[in-house]
Amino acid sequence: MRRQSRCARKSDYERQNSRTPESLQTGASTALKEEQPRVNDTGEGAGRGSLLAQPRLVERLEDCYFYHTMDVPGFGLVRGHWDLRGRFDDYVGGVGVSGKTVLDVGAATGFLSFEAERHGASRVLSFDMSDVRQQAFVPFKDKLYYRDYESWAYHHNLIVEKWKNAYWLCHRLLGSKAEAYYGNIYALPPELGEFDVSIVGAVLEHLSDQVTALASIARLTRETLVLVTPLIHTEERVARFEPRADRPEHDFTWWTYSVGLYREILAILGFRIAKVGYSNYYHDYEGRFEERPTLVAVRD
Repeated sequence: MRRQSRCARKSDYERQNSRTPESLQTGASTALKEEQPRVNDTGEGAGRGSLLAQPRLVERLEDCYFYHTMDVPGFGLVRGHWDLRGRFDDYVGGVGVSGKTVLDVGAATGFLSFEAERHGASRVLSFDMSDVRQQAFVPFKDKLYYRDYESWAYHHNLIVEKWKNAYWLCHRLLGSKAEAYYGNIYALPPELGEFDVSIVGAVLEHLSDQVTALASIARLTRETLVLVTPLIHTEERVARFEPRADRPEHDFTWWTYSVGLYREILAILGFRIAKVGYSNYYHDYEGRFEERPTLVAVRD
């Protein structure tokens, strides 16, 4: 069985509070020239255009939080959690996106979206959550999420808004034409359209209910699912519950599924596993490489 390393980084909430406590704890507003309107998450009675997020004009790095290390025109190299530069093909398991429509699930800073465009995708939709309450953390009794949920939601929302700011800053400076939608991963509306390729990078392990999320994504996926997530390398249909009572810092990772379990779930959804590959990627904040599997599934 292939041994999976644990990600030892802090949660984004804890890391941001340790680095910029005043801006987060006071709730200072970011310097936006155009506020993000509330997006219809259900899509009921709405066309695609009314679902899409309106671009923000973001001009300062101080208003951003970078999940991906990026080369940003006018600012140079900006470091984030993961440096995937030059590794797009490896990360997506060699799946070609030229001339394809691509859904980037959990876009964060948008590196995968922008790389898909650079590799010739005909349409890219970047997805992220519209409300932090859509994300469940592990309810450790001494953590803010458990003790004071509304306070947690307030502070976590400040971080997520900075993620979105980083996306829109890069979007503008890179001249991107990618669209963005903010909603609920468990209920993606069909009005968004179908996509040839859906990329789900480092998302599933952070969800308490992977199956419902996969079903939501699969409904919009015409050809190929690319899942980048830790795996238990066995054909047994098993899952490992990752939280441990003595490690409350790991409050953002829920489950690791086996290859066999994904094979069964994907078959239920009308997909089959085409290949599973492994590559090492650089975790910039911790200065080390970490192995991440890529599972490619195609529709039957």
